[in-house]
Amino acid sequence: MRVLRTAAAALAVAIALVSARAVIAQQPDRDFHRRAQVANYAVRGVAPADPAYEQLSFWADADGATRVLYRWGGTDRKLVLQPLGASMQAGGFALRFPNGLVLDVVPEGDMLRVRDRKGGYDKVFAWKYEGPVDGHGTFCTPCVDEAEAGAFVRDHFIAGPRAAGN
Repeated sequence: MRVLRTAAAALAVAIALVSARAVIAQQPDRDFHRRAQVANYAVRGVAPADPAYEQLSFWADADGATRVLYRWGGTDRKLVLQPLGASMQAGGFALRFPNGLVLDVVPEGDMLRVRDRKGGYDKVFAWKYEGPVDGHGTFCTPCVDEAEAGAFVRDHFIAGPRAAGN
């Protein structure tokens, strides 16, 4: 019985350590975010407070380091996605979720078509304004303008991303 309790305790510690590493890996790199720029895209036609809301934030710095944040559900839940470089879709790039799901992102004009490889997920993301509305709110200093966002994403993510901190 003692052996089982010891094994259970060791397993609990191992799970806690793995969970802690996952949380630490999700923490933002403040230095990277201070020196980088970002292009934000959200599912077209869905308000930020809506449970169906999804946002992709494409961060890149002058050294070529990149990071992609995924927010969803009308709250501040977020994940760091891994940019994988060129996708299976011509002219696009791939992103990997921590659970292994891979999405292909293909620029279409000023929008991004985002699809999974099994055909169950297919959404259009549009550039998202981040800043004051009617004089209320804060200006987003690192955000790229709508006119520059498509080129920013193509230049930093299709040409071969490098994860921030690597």
